[in-house]
Amino acid sequence: MGHSQSRPRPRPQQSAYPPPNIYQQGNNQFYGQDPQQINNGHYRGGWHGPPAYPPMFPPPQHFGAPGGPGSPPLPRPAPQQNRPAFTPQQPGVQEVKQTTTIRNAVNLKKFTLSLVPKEGQPQKLSVRFQVDASEPFVVTIFVVATEDAAKGCQITQTKGSAPEVISYEKRLAAQFPKPEGPEAIIDVSQFEERQLTGTCGDTYPLIIRLECVSDKGKTENHQLQELKPGAPQRSWVQSQTTFATLAKDEEGHWMPRVIKQKIWVDGTSYELQEIYGIENSSAGRSGDSGKQATNPYTDDEERLCVICLVNERNTTVLPCRHMCMCGDCATELRKQTSKCPICRDTVDSMLEIKRPKTVSAKQNVDTSAAVTAAVNEMKLKD
Repeated sequence: MGHSQSRPRPRPQQSAYPPPNIYQQGNNQFYGQDPQQINNGHYRGGWHGPPAYPPMFPPPQHFGAPGGPGSPPLPRPAPQQNRPAFTPQQPGVQEVKQTTTIRNAVNLKKFTLSLVPKEGQPQKLSVRFQVDASEPFVVTIFVVATEDAAKGCQITQTKGSAPEVISYEKRLAAQFPKPEGPEAIIDVSQFEERQLTGTCGDTYPLIIRLECVSDKGKTENHQLQELKPGAPQRSWVQSQTTFATLAKDEEGHWMPRVIKQKIWVDGTSYELQEIYGIENSSAGRSGDSGKQATNPYTDDEERLCVICLVNERNTTVLPCRHMCMCGDCATELRKQTSKCPICRDTVDSMLEIKRPKTVSAKQNVDTSAAVTAAVNEMKLKD
């Protein structure tokens, strides 16, 4: 038979005992070794992640190794200086704002604003509206004009001559134009349709300004005759400015659309925001104490808070501007939710509107317990 010679096999390399601490190797820390990855002392597969479960016994520690037996205690991190205290924020807490009363002496009723075509001249539109005024005032109407807020709300008309200033005495529901007075005419044939139906920056198709002398101006002996058309507003002037565009209805007739209204008081300009429901609340009615309502049940229901149905409404939700709650319910509501009870919109803040107390047959009552129960039962969904 043949002769064969066996070849010597290399013995596996033996590692020194005890093995090195694989947990103390700087950045290359092995958290575990898979026996299947070891063949003759050589590793396969390289890096292995941390085990799914911690080892049953702690890894061996060399004497004197950092953190091991016989080693000095590790230094503790220095405490942070001027660290702000953590204050958890309660959800649903909203801010309640107190209102400041501003007396507006002139007011254009925007729902009375209309455009009436001249007889036999459909391209010429007469501007008509009503004004409530507690002081003598003047009216100035601008067509396709620009307002410059940086120059005291100065108004400049882009086309045509300067408008006429028309004087009025104080009265409620003052009609413009006067029965025998001049009219404000818009000739739509002189403008492009885009100039009348839209706005471009601070340029508006129709601007109506009402001006009167404030109490400060009276003490300084100022007169309405000093006012010029579109001049920068003075500190002694109180005014209201209405901005509107034009549009066509289904029959092709021109009609106005009010964009916004601003008032000028004591040298500051404010934009008016409508509050929904204030006309039915006690805050929106002055001098109606003791009057008999046409339908007392419906009238009382429109005045009452929608949550407790006991107190009168005096708090407005912002930004949706729904006046629907009393002060007690608003306090409870902002502790438990951040949704408006009417439209379910997110509440940013609440505005409490108060007026001077008058003697009335029905007074608000303390319903703290009833309010808490009503708010707890009210379920508001996102």
